[in-house]
Amino acid sequence: MISQALLDAYPSINDAQREIVAYGDGPLLVIAGPGSGKTFSLVLRALNLLLLEKAAPGELVICTFTEKAAFELRDRLSSAARKIGYKRDLSELQASTIHGFCNRLLNAHRHRLLLGANYETLDELTQQLFLYENFAEIAGEPVSGRYLGKWTAKWQTIRGLRDYFNKITEELIDPPLLLGSNEEFPQRLGEAYLRYRQALLTSNHLDFAHQQKLVYDLLLDQEISEAITRNVKYVMVDEYQDTNYVQEQILLKLTERTRNLCVIGDEDQSLYRFRGATVRNILEFTSRVSGWRQVKLVTNYRSHRRIVEAYDRWMAATDWSNASGPPFRFDKTIQPDPNADHPEYPAVFSIWANGVQDEADGVTAVTTWPRSKPAVSAPSARARGRILRTKRSA
Repeated sequence: MISQALLDAYPSINDAQREIVAYGDGPLLVIAGPGSGKTFSLVLRALNLLLLEKAAPGELVICTFTEKAAFELRDRLSSAARKIGYKRDLSELQASTIHGFCNRLLNAHRHRLLLGANYETLDELTQQLFLYENFAEIAGEPVSGRYLGKWTAKWQTIRGLRDYFNKITEELIDPPLLLGSNEEFPQRLGEAYLRYRQALLTSNHLDFAHQQKLVYDLLLDQEISEAITRNVKYVMVDEYQDTNYVQEQILLKLTERTRNLCVIGDEDQSLYRFRGATVRNILEFTSRVSGWRQVKLVTNYRSHRRIVEAYDRWMAATDWSNASGPPFRFDKTIQPDPNADHPEYPAVFSIWANGVQDEADGVTAVTTWPRSKPAVSAPSARARGRILRTKRSA
């Protein structure tokens, strides 16, 4: 069911978007192609739940990946609320990054933690500086010129330890498993990790990974979990393909009682593996929960028809099957907006290059070429000189 106020204000939403907005209780997986209005659909679903009085603002949790996206989400919620005349205070609605949500929970339950007041959360830069300041204590002395038997340089070691420490925490790996390894490096890594964790505690610091690990630990305690989830009725997550393992576990624990977890994302846009994200979270969502519904947003309202068609051909050229589990890509065909005016210009170029610099020069030539002038259908890096000469003489 969709509130009449929303239907009046947004009469042009498509059928898939209507299905998302109208969805009530239970797990919902939304596979949303690029430019398909996924955040728009999430905003309208949140407002529909409020208008139908299925939840109060403080009972909704909406998470996204970046601070910028969280600000935009809050702005769009406020703008849509004004448009439909929703008068209740939205400041209680929890719309933030997962890190921001975890930080709020830790502050509310700090009396249950070993952290002291005014603890500091380290970002990517300050985490490296923390490792630098406590390097001798955490990494120890080099043996035969190598720290932990692996790295030769100090900053190389710091960056390597940061990545390993974050992965250990985010993947919920038990340090004794490392200590019990038959190989030297995992053993020494486990020892260094325990020293790092103790240094954090002693200095009243957290990194982002431990911030989430502490929230997960709180949710494992039945009494604390009930206190945390008592006023959480619906949880919605944007850019779900960019979540990591501990974040997935937090979201599942957070909605264990209500089962009202809506995740929106696109496995094709999974770009943050280098920061611990795993596309498996969205690919395997249906095996994590039961009674789910899946909706696909496949109309691209942002891109030129030729771009959408080229994208589809390129993605279809790969075998996404997986003999040991679910396919590596959901079955979907992205479609251009049928009502849009797609002017005739070279929207897609192919670039052939002999190296990085050659490729960069080709991209520069193509992206600076005025679309108002006719161009070859597939300029390449080798053709950039001709493109630039043509521009100069035009």
